[in-house]
Amino acid sequence: MDYRILNTIGSKYSVEAKEIINQLGSVDYLDLDQEKLEEIISGYNIVVVGLGLNINKKVIDKAVNLKLIATATTGLDHIDTGYAKEKNIAVLSLRGETEFLNTITGTAELAFGLAIDLLRKTPFAFNSVMNNEWNREKFRGHNVYGKTLGIVGLGRLGCWMARYGKAFGMRVIATDPNIDNDIFVKEGCAKVSFDELLAQSDIVSLHVHLSTETEGMFNKDVFSKMRQGSYLINTSRGKIVDQGDLIEVLERGAVAGYATDVLSDELEYDGGLKDQPLVEYAKSHNNVIIVPHIGGMTYESREATDIFIAQKVLDFFR
Repeated sequence: MDYRILNTIGSKYSVEAKEIINQLGSVDYLDLDQEKLEEIISGYNIVVVGLGLNINKKVIDKAVNLKLIATATTGLDHIDTGYAKEKNIAVLSLRGETEFLNTITGTAELAFGLAIDLLRKTPFAFNSVMNNEWNREKFRGHNVYGKTLGIVGLGRLGCWMARYGKAFGMRVIATDPNIDNDIFVKEGCAKVSFDELLAQSDIVSLHVHLSTETEGMFNKDVFSKMRQGSYLINTSRGKIVDQGDLIEVLERGAVAGYATDVLSDELEYDGGLKDQPLVEYAKSHNNVIIVPHIGGMTYESREATDIFIAQKVLDFFR
């Protein structure tokens, strides 16, 4: 085997994963922007890509020698999978790898951490101290104990979120039409309808894939059904939440706070943000926390997923 491989994870790629994928041929480990990707993609048979680069129709049209796209993600909105299929380019990802993914907990851990940060106002309290202030009363927050946690999507990450909620003494409810009742029972979650979850939850946490059914799922109508003063956590995809409608309900306090590591237009940004409406809102309000898509960005998660995908690529060609 002697393929030309572009690894866009670059120098940060796991050493062990490099040893696996190097068996396939010549590998270039490069840190690229979108323009450079479009410029050089024609010379490669395999591309390993993470979030931040968009394997869209324009890129695929230029990728005249490409046989395989590999991504260590479950979400695939950064790849035009339909067009890749038309061009006979295979796509390998983490989607459906349940046994392995059950060991990858970073995103769920972040989601629960963001919930605590939002209710306890910890980022804003830290900023206050950095400005040489010491004002405890200004940052009086709320317990999570005794609150109702509503989970939208009781898949792998939703189940981890449920366990964390139970460990903190929360009542946990969930909605997911694709999950069997015995999973709800196993995780100690009350199975409710979507509208019941909105009405009962103090904290709503999203754990669903982006699809035509979920894009814009949380809009003005859905926000109007949420419990007054509840909080929303989104570590799924930014486009699941209608950003304009969200800002409106945050401004009038119908939703008390929002924490996320995803933005609806994040694939358009190449290392920096400019005039992003939710980011601009957050600059002058203390009810929004935004971090840069770091759910899976732990040393443990990155190494494990790099190795898993590298082995999956090797197995594909064998």
